[in-house]
Parts: sequence; C-alpha cells; structure tokens
Amino acid sequence: MMKRTDVFFLIIFLVVASCGDEAPRQTVPYAPVNFRIDPDGADHILKNYLTYKIFTESEAHSSTDRFGYAGVLVVTDANGGLHAFDLCCPHEDNKQIIINPDYEEKGYNGKVKCTSCGSVFVTMFGIGNVESGPSTEPLQRYNVILLQDGSYRVIN
Repeated sequence: MMKRTDVFFLIIFLVVASCGDEAPRQTVPYAPVNFRIDPDGADHILKNYLTYKIFTESEAHSSTDRFGYAGVLVVTDANGGLHAFDLCCPHEDNKQIIINPDYEEKGYNGKVKCTSCGSVFVTMFGIGNVESGPSTEPLQRYNVILLQDGSYRVIN
C-alpha cells in the first residue's frame, strides 16, 4: 500500500514529466474553422490532383460556417488527399497578409508564398513546412474529415 507522501511525489513526477516535448506553438491567432467541401458540386476543382481552392466568408453556405483567421486554403495532394491551411502567414501574423498559391507564372506547384515576407511553404504533402524565407513556423493546419456522403468537413 502506498503512503500519502509516495502518492504526492508520484503525482508531482507525472506532472513534471508531462511538461516536455510540447506541440509547436502557432502564432496565427485562433479562429474557428467549420465548413463543408462538396467535391461533386461547387468544389469540383478539388477532385483534380495538385489543385487548390480558397475559402473565405464569401464562400459561406450557412450561418455556422467559419473560415479561420484569414481564410482557408484547401489543397489536393498528388494522391487526391485534401489538406487545409490558414491563409495567414505565420511569420507576419497579420490577417491582411496572406499566402499566395499562384506566385509563379506556371501557377500552383504544391507550394505557396507569403505576399509580404516572401517565405515559401510546401503544401503538396499536407504539412505546410517552411522551404525558404524568414518564417520559422509551418502554416497553421486544419483537419479535413471525409463524411459518409463523399463530402468533407474542415474543422479545427
């Protein structure tokens, strides 16, 4: 049987041990994300590989739709999977300064670039890691969930 002091020290140990390896801090301010993607309807572009669509308040289909801090970029990877990122550059942390998927003449190449600081982020694998530029943080990612009807829900 454990003594009270043993239990106390065990609890303290568990609290201290759980403080390591925290998830990376995101500087993009929290804003709710909750909207539906219909690849068989208005969002059909996302059925193609290496494509994207930007979702903002103008895309709202219901009063409960929410689009993050600066809007949401949804990309399709080379395998047809969908990934979602906030449009706000994590280096700039400004709602008005956003990433641009068409920063090269050839159009979207699986990367995006900040319109202000010039940081380039790789989105084609669904991670949003920094490839170059002053940013030290990846893009803010959101969850994309496949629903039974073949549509998707983007949430945080």
